[in-house]
Amino acid sequence: MKLLVTSVFIISITFGYLSCSGNKSEENKQKPVNNVEAAQNNKLFSMSKYEFPNDNGIGPIKELSIEAIDQNLAIQGRKIFNSQCIACHQLDARSVGPPLRNVTKKYTPVFIMNYLLNTTEMQRKDPLLQKLVNEYKVIMPDQQLTRDGARAVLEYLRSIGK
Repeated sequence: MKLLVTSVFIISITFGYLSCSGNKSEENKQKPVNNVEAAQNNKLFSMSKYEFPNDNGIGPIKELSIEAIDQNLAIQGRKIFNSQCIACHQLDARSVGPPLRNVTKKYTPVFIMNYLLNTTEMQRKDPLLQKLVNEYKVIMPDQQLTRDGARAVLEYLRSIGK
């Protein structure tokens, strides 16, 4: 009887292992996506793309379609960054605020847009930003950006990411 129970247990473990591993067919392989909406429909992709994929922040932006980087918009964003952000943020080094080179790898585009547009409320209510405020001991002032300005900054940040 003990041998039978042990055999059933080993067969169950083996079957479970084989059903979770092995070769994946071509149709089951992950396909690249071109925008955030498609990424959100593919949980595996969205979970691997951003460190905090389920936090879109608090604000007016609910969806944002992201395509290839718009270089003209990135140039506008760089001008805004250099006039309004560089005093507190460096790209690769800790400063008054965190380094921003790879911020688009960590947070969703919707989160970044909402933070740029709704800075004060997000710092008060979003747990990720509350941790940053506690770590850096400074509150980012609202930059009074328009949607177009925030989108330009996002595009600049996307363009400089490693």
